[in-house]
Amino acid sequence: MRKLCFLCVFTLLTLYPAQASQRETSTTRILMLISGYGTEAQPELSYDLEELAQAYLVLHDNSVEIDIATPKGGPVLVKANKDNLSYIQRFKSLALEQLRNTLTVKSIEPSHYQAVFIVGGAGAMFDLPGDTATQTMLTSFAAQQKIIAAVCHGPAAIADIKLPDGQYLIAGKQVNAFTNVEERAFSGEHIAMFPFLVEDKLIANGGVFIHNDPMLPFVAIDDNLITAQNPSSVPVAAEALLLKLGITPTPRKAFKDEATMQLLATAKQTGVTAIDLAMAKNPDNYDVNYLALYGFYAYALASEQNKERELDLMLAIAKHFKHPAYDAALIKALHERNQIEQARLQLTAFTQRYPGNDTVKELTKLLNLNTIE
Repeated sequence: MRKLCFLCVFTLLTLYPAQASQRETSTTRILMLISGYGTEAQPELSYDLEELAQAYLVLHDNSVEIDIATPKGGPVLVKANKDNLSYIQRFKSLALEQLRNTLTVKSIEPSHYQAVFIVGGAGAMFDLPGDTATQTMLTSFAAQQKIIAAVCHGPAAIADIKLPDGQYLIAGKQVNAFTNVEERAFSGEHIAMFPFLVEDKLIANGGVFIHNDPMLPFVAIDDNLITAQNPSSVPVAAEALLLKLGITPTPRKAFKDEATMQLLATAKQTGVTAIDLAMAKNPDNYDVNYLALYGFYAYALASEQNKERELDLMLAIAKHFKHPAYDAALIKALHERNQIEQARLQLTAFTQRYPGNDTVKELTKLLNLNTIE
């Protein structure tokens, strides 16, 4: 479901002594909790590097001191598949050594921090809710009424946390996380490995689950608890945390994936022209691959009453993104909504754009056509 510019490596000199000593200071300090579950053999069961990087940079750029902890401490897997993104490069220049030497949760003293920010990723489903020391640490944060933020799969870590009165932390509170719909669409075979689904667990323990449509940003705030739905929600969740701390976030340019999903949310409210206008004015602010990802999945995931709206978005996105898989999905969606003439026009363009594509015969048969001119 997940950037920025460059900063001087000098910042490392200020971050690492704090990481090592956990000294109490008068400055704002936040603990970032990530999963240490992922390995080279199963990198998909790790923390989400993009979520971590975006939240870290938002906090760092507002003069927050940051420590990074995992259940066992020590080095964690650091993926390299997004190293072409400038904000990932910048994050690594600031925090790579912290990822090579994460703090163990047993060493954490919650009173040294104003808040904890729990990063998502599939790994958060395994070691964060299942590790006794991690649960003990988070229970201490809750008992001390510290601000707790958790994003995407991160709320799995706090689903079972109880307050001193025996009530669940989330009971009666508005909460949010990666939804069941998103889980079934994007978690693939790993969903069967999860100990639970976050949405189900939050509801079972008394949380009032609120959410946006799949993939679109949403942040829930209830007292000292901040929860966010998916990767596109992470930067705003970090800024919400800053506001809770009494810090007005500095102006920033949105990360491309964040801006793209915000654009789609706007288009759903104000009409698809918003996409055309944005792409005409500032195309470099957006990632067409995320537009396509949304268009490809959103129609299929939509309820019957929302299918037409999602199809309009799918058509609008098709003006800016061309790929045979996307175009074929669009033609099938048009056929399903009985927009046969539009489907035929799209198929004609498809055959001209992708001559010899194997899908042409299937689509021709679907539309009951003998030949395509």
